[in-house]
Amino acid sequence: MKRTRRSQPKPFPFIATGAIIGLIVFGVISMVGPDRNEGYGITYDPGAALGYMSVLGLCVGALVGAVVVALLTYRR
Repeated sequence: MKRTRRSQPKPFPFIATGAIIGLIVFGVISMVGPDRNEGYGITYDPGAALGYMSVLGLCVGALVGAVVVALLTYRR
């Protein structure tokens, strides 16, 4: 019996797609989310908050993409 070899998914497209989706999701959350500065006497520029959340979204999205590709390439 001849076994066919499954092609392995390329990791970079998964990681890049996850990073872009994370950037968009965290950016939208930053722009429309509630104001968390009330009661602490700390104010952040909305642009700075958007920048921090975007970088966080890139990292989290890339991590999720890497986990997905790792699960797809896992063999028993």
